[in-house]
Amino acid sequence: MALIGALNAGISGLRAQQERINVIGDNIANVDTVGFKQSRVNFETMLSQTLSFGTASQGFLGGVDPVQIGRGVRIGSIDRDFTRGSLEATGMSSDMAIEDRGELASSFFVLTDEGGSPVFSRDGSFTINPQNLLHNPANGYIVQGYQADFESFTLVQGGDLQNVHIPVGDLRIARETNEAFFSGNLNGGGEVANSGTVLESETLYDGLGVEAALDTLLTDLQTDPGTGPVPLGLQMGDTIEVRCDKGNGTLSVASFTIGDPPPSGGTTLGDFLNFLEGRLGINANPANQTYSAERLDATSPIPTPVNGTIMTVADGGTYTVTAGSLQNTAVDYGAMGVQVGDFIRFLSGNSAGGIVEIATVVGDTLTFVDDLTRMPLTGDTFAVNEAAEVSLGGVGAGFDPASGAGQVRISANAGIMNGLDNLEITANGRRLMMFQELAQAHGESTRTNALVYDSLGTPRVVAFTFVFQSASDAGSTFRYLAESNDNWGSDRTVGSGKVCFNTQGQFISSSPDQIQIDLTGTGANPSFIFNSDFSSVTGFSASQDANGVVSNLSDVAMVDQDGFEEGTLIDYSIGEDGVVTGVFDNGHQRTLAQIVLARFANPNGLLDQGGNVYRVGVNSGQPVIGMPGTFGRGVIQSGFLEESNVDLAFQFTELIIGQRAFQANARTITTADQLLQELVNMVR
Repeated sequence: MALIGALNAGISGLRAQQERINVIGDNIANVDTVGFKQSRVNFETMLSQTLSFGTASQGFLGGVDPVQIGRGVRIGSIDRDFTRGSLEATGMSSDMAIEDRGELASSFFVLTDEGGSPVFSRDGSFTINPQNLLHNPANGYIVQGYQADFESFTLVQGGDLQNVHIPVGDLRIARETNEAFFSGNLNGGGEVANSGTVLESETLYDGLGVEAALDTLLTDLQTDPGTGPVPLGLQMGDTIEVRCDKGNGTLSVASFTIGDPPPSGGTTLGDFLNFLEGRLGINANPANQTYSAERLDATSPIPTPVNGTIMTVADGGTYTVTAGSLQNTAVDYGAMGVQVGDFIRFLSGNSAGGIVEIATVVGDTLTFVDDLTRMPLTGDTFAVNEAAEVSLGGVGAGFDPASGAGQVRISANAGIMNGLDNLEITANGRRLMMFQELAQAHGESTRTNALVYDSLGTPRVVAFTFVFQSASDAGSTFRYLAESNDNWGSDRTVGSGKVCFNTQGQFISSSPDQIQIDLTGTGANPSFIFNSDFSSVTGFSASQDANGVVSNLSDVAMVDQDGFEEGTLIDYSIGEDGVVTGVFDNGHQRTLAQIVLARFANPNGLLDQGGNVYRVGVNSGQPVIGMPGTFGRGVIQSGFLEESNVDLAFQFTELIIGQRAFQANARTITTADQLLQELVNMVR
């Protein structure tokens, strides 16, 4: 029986070493497997037969040890070596490796299998499938994480895990401009703008030789009845084209079609004048206090501006001033040509910079639409300016008596950059009317173009013209006028407001700041509104050095805005925290998703499912899933893969040891067999 025990012990040794060789072979076979962890075999004795239990020490005896004979070996455990492998650079952003905090590789990618159940892997050789999901192409398992909202591009962390979706080539973004930021300087030492361009046409007549009225049909208009009526030759469906230079640029050609509904067409002269006012960008909104040239005294044989100096009766003056009116018994403002809608501008003294619209003109008295904010004092000077508008000359409601009946009067906004030149109004290949210049644009001004984006990401150009409106002891005030060809209808004007500076040239306030472009019919948000921030603009005076170089001239530019044009996702990157950042072809980047990791207290307790994935085992502990780099989880290295941690030198050594151990156990069996043969031979 003793020899049979030796045979069994040898057989158990052979079996154990066979498994050892199997494990070593598996390790060597997976020396190039991504994320593979080598295994080792731990042996333990199978059973020991006790021949004697021994005795305890007694008297002068030291005791007797037990007598036991081992009956073989068995595999105690096969443990994986979850130490980190080296990282190999691949250059592919979809490849990922986990860099753990210590030597123990306790963090794993989380994927879902064909049944939607979670599996875990150290293999980060991922690609994007046709559905734009990040997955393992070898088995199709999908990488899990937190997905961003593709509208706000914000992550909701800590919720249910989702498939990581990276729609390269499919995701497009655009953002409407909400804020536009300007910087530069407005020359607070320049000349206050006191005049705009005033143009006056030749006299227009109807078919009966009577000066044209606002409701006169364009098809009836004629010119020059002194040499016989000359019809303008207009018919329904004809197109009138308007060309004009403005400031230092040229406006786009504007077309008015006779018979089309306003604002792009119409059937009356009034319709056309409204169209002309809008396309020339003349801001005629009284709420913005926009004015044109100084009003000239119609009673004076020499063209003289309507102005004055406040004087008290004691000083021989004839003025009475309240917050809402001004009276000078020595003049007749109505006869001088001052009109309702004109503006009175105070130029010096306590009221300097004040501008109010005239509500009524009754002989020697002017009343205002709004009260003065600073009362004029003795010695304060003022001027009266006509309103910026396009009108038809004549007497009566809707007509401008400053021009003769039937004459088109164009009064542009003040400031050199608002000046109009080379105006041409043509139809059917001929010029319809000629204009003479009555007043030139004057005053410090500058213009800049701002590129902003609507809700579809379409670029829209807004021209900002800054005009030096007034100066006082409190500082300087510039008015900005905003124009855009993209505004629906015929009106180019999309906003106006004031920018105020203190006496040190520092920005104080601006109001209003909103620009509103009507984008009806474009498919974008029809009411495109953005805010203009002028807080970085200064109001310093221009200066000239010894070499004659002038600095601090008016020069303003938009330096930033928060909108952007349409962009397509073309690439992505993955950070250490697992955040997937999309790169769009318009230069912008947005957060798309975040890849999560799972950490196990005992990775050796995981069940290897093949295909480089594991499942939760009864002794692995539950996965602690969350952001990389937190709660002991490793971080992600994009563009790398984790190599196998198999040590070939060690495995070859173990292979030799296993081979020799197998041979030794085989020798035990052959020796026991020979001894048994001798026993059999004794029977013969």
